[in-house]
Amino acid sequence: MESRTHVAHYAATMTRELCRMCRKVELDDLAYLLEVAAAEATKVRRNGSAPDAVQLSAQSG
Repeated sequence: MESRTHVAHYAATMTRELCRMCRKVELDDLAYLLEVAAAEATKVRRNGSAPDAVQLSAQSG
């Protein structure tokens, strides 16, 4: 189980990296959306929201 803050930190880290990659290959619209997602995740971390337990899982498809 991960806390809401841990998930927000993970999401911010991953979206910033994806944004960097998209900017590098000029996928600017996608990069912008990723920047917004990273900002939202950072806001959750900054505000110290109450920790809700969630389970992270990856699916292959």
